[in-house]
Amino acid sequence: MRLGSWISSAAMATGALFLLLPALAGNYVQTPPPAKDLPPGAGHDAFVRVCNGCHVTALVTSQRKSADDWASVVIEMRNRGAVGSDQDLEDIVGYLAANFGPAAAPVRVNVNSASAAEIAGALSLPLAQGNAIVEFREKSGKFKDITALEQVPGADTAKMEAAKDRIDF
Repeated sequence: MRLGSWISSAAMATGALFLLLPALAGNYVQTPPPAKDLPPGAGHDAFVRVCNGCHVTALVTSQRKSADDWASVVIEMRNRGAVGSDQDLEDIVGYLAANFGPAAAPVRVNVNSASAAEIAGALSLPLAQGNAIVEFREKSGKFKDITALEQVPGADTAKMEAAKDRIDF
């Protein structure tokens, strides 16, 4: 095969790949994860339609933010490409503030089955500590009690102690 012919073939293959990747990625990103953990209420459908295609439910259900803080998050997501009407976004902020605001019931978390994001959100820990808990659990087995959980390297024992009434084993 001549060099010129090889370059043309490589360029066409690369071009085809770049044309196919967005289509493949679009199909992957647009497949929403289950929203079974979300409470019903005004704004639920807008949240699922606008947000749940990119985010796992635990990312939201594990957080507690004020209406202003949720509004900031929603605006940031719109700036990053979330598509919804102004009414959708207002409904989403209202839904998040009502169900995942500071006054909402504290989230319980089972540290033996929850994801790193769920653990971090429920215990008000950085995601890195949530990851450390999951890694420790995978290496050492299930936690039996708060004392075992506090053995995780880098664990914020003060935050764990403060949240121990919300931790399930």
